[in-house]
Amino acid sequence: MSENAFKNEITYHGVYSDLPNDAYHNDKNSYSRSQLMKFQKSPFHFWSEYINPNRPKKEPTRAMILGSAFHTFILEPHLFADQYTIEPKKVLLKDVGRHEFDAYKYLCANLDRTNKIILTREEMDTFIAMQESLYGNQKARELLRDGIVEQSYFWKDKASGLMVKSRPDILHKNMYVDIKTCSDASPRTYQREMIDYIYHWQGAMLRDAIRACEGREMSVTINICIETKYPYTTAIYIIDEAALDYAEQQYKSKLLELKECLETNVWEGFSIQTIGLPNWII
Repeated sequence: MSENAFKNEITYHGVYSDLPNDAYHNDKNSYSRSQLMKFQKSPFHFWSEYINPNRPKKEPTRAMILGSAFHTFILEPHLFADQYTIEPKKVLLKDVGRHEFDAYKYLCANLDRTNKIILTREEMDTFIAMQESLYGNQKARELLRDGIVEQSYFWKDKASGLMVKSRPDILHKNMYVDIKTCSDASPRTYQREMIDYIYHWQGAMLRDAIRACEGREMSVTINICIETKYPYTTAIYIIDEAALDYAEQQYKSKLLELKECLETNVWEGFSIQTIGLPNWII
């Protein structure tokens, strides 16, 4: 119930206000929404991703890198310069002269030594355009203001006995706000992505985290969607309570299945099924 400061280890069941992002994601004794999403695809996919000792090293895609960078840019701007750098503006010798051109070549040659993720100037321009869209939306701007950012929750699921974790983007007194970058923020596309990426599970898990760790109810789950291409439209979606209740049943059922797989060490892939035509084509 009490808040714990980060001390190079996670002592479990509690609220961690200063836990680094890497420490949260690298904890191997608790399960997140993204891990349950992989397990939902199939237990074998989960085993292959997280348990197989011979699994190939997984490199983040550029889209994943940019998604994380934008989150830091918006939610933790004080950390952005420590983690990311922008490629120098390209110059030509004939335009700037030898001294400035040599300085430019030196910067380019030493970018990799900074140990920072390098963003192109075009990518940074896109971030700025997305930021302007977010802040230009009054409701979104209000939702981004004065909340608790990137606070981590760890708690034990009573039915399965497994430890679960959640890390909301922004937490207000009675609502949770998460930023989603997407190519299309329209309602129909968002609804499909909410189901595909189980955003409603994310809300249900955090709702349980607040109950378990703080003994209170969180009533509203909000996703702010911002498009990654022009016109960079911002949309705000409230996930209704029925979806959260259904998600709670689903994710807790998957935790019970995960517990059985962990105990038996049996990780099945896709089952034998009969496949027909979808209703919309008949």
